[in-house]
Amino acid sequence: MQSDRVAQLAHDDLTPRCVDSLSGGLGGKANRTRRECSMGVVDLFKSAFDQLGGRFWLDRIDEASCNVMGKRGMLYKAFLFAQINQVPGDYLEFGVHRGDSFLMAHRMKRRFRLDQMKLWGFDSFAGLPEIDDANDNTWSEGQYACSLEQVSRRLARNGIRPHEYELVCGYYDRSLNEDTRTKLCGRQAAVVYIDCDLYSSTLLALDFVKAYLGNGTIVCFDDFYHYRGAPDQGEQRALSEFLQHNNGYTFIPWTDFAPVGKSFIARIGALRH
Repeated sequence: MQSDRVAQLAHDDLTPRCVDSLSGGLGGKANRTRRECSMGVVDLFKSAFDQLGGRFWLDRIDEASCNVMGKRGMLYKAFLFAQINQVPGDYLEFGVHRGDSFLMAHRMKRRFRLDQMKLWGFDSFAGLPEIDDANDNTWSEGQYACSLEQVSRRLARNGIRPHEYELVCGYYDRSLNEDTRTKLCGRQAAVVYIDCDLYSSTLLALDFVKAYLGNGTIVCFDDFYHYRGAPDQGEQRALSEFLQHNNGYTFIPWTDFAPVGKSFIARIGALRH
């Protein structure tokens, strides 16, 4: 059906223009017109292909054929791990942007029938904060801005009911406070997804979320291998410093995922059970 639709679009849009042009001249002029019409058809098919979701399916084929695990596959594996190992708790995401991974997590929650799991999203919804570290020079203040209202509407359009999630708005140095901890009192994290981009934001997220980690919590870092994999920058640096200053927490390397992500299995030592 989609191919028929594309063909009809091409016929309706281009046929009259091509016929008129071809009838107006011979030889080189006609050849040029044919080439122009042919290029127009190609452009139209490309546009229709993208509008009908062709690019999305090409990406999925690439992932499958190259055995590449992307964000969707990572979340599938994390939620399956939680189900098999009976890891209780919620989904906590730091860095929501437009809600792409948040929607993926919601689909996994339903797929694995984790009815008691609540989804929490933490974001300024005004883009990245001021960049105070020269090592984070690939990002810019305000990048990835998407308002709380826009994200909420998108979640509603995709079937997430209000009682299934909560979005906490604000930059982390102000929003990850005692009021937020009160909301999460008594809860635990089964899956944590950190997509903060910046070293400073990631460190704040880790310091906040440590109270909700349990044995078997999966912690995913979306940009772990950014900065060409440099261990003294970004999310890698934040995790390294977090582990240095928090005895009793162990992060077991688990799964890499495309393009620059890495996940860990959290284990809690004698200092906390």
